[in-house]
Amino acid sequence: MTSLEEYAKNNPKRSGPTPWRELNESNRAAWIEACEGIAKGGISARRAAKWLIESKGCPLMIDTVRVQLKDTLERYVKS
Repeated sequence: MTSLEEYAKNNPKRSGPTPWRELNESNRAAWIEACEGIAKGGISARRAAKWLIESKGCPLMIDTVRVQLKDTLERYVKS
């Protein structure tokens, strides 16, 4: 029987689906642009989420995207 650390090293793949923003570079760039628009441009998270859905093809619901954008800003963007 292996330890948890050994198992993690031998199975580095994440479980679950890959987030939309991580599927390709285009999605990643759009996500970053949306976050920067919220943080620096005074654009609301709802408007940025709507742009990602309507213009960039994000398949998620608007409230899901809005909350994830806010979470991204809280976790990774220094104020």
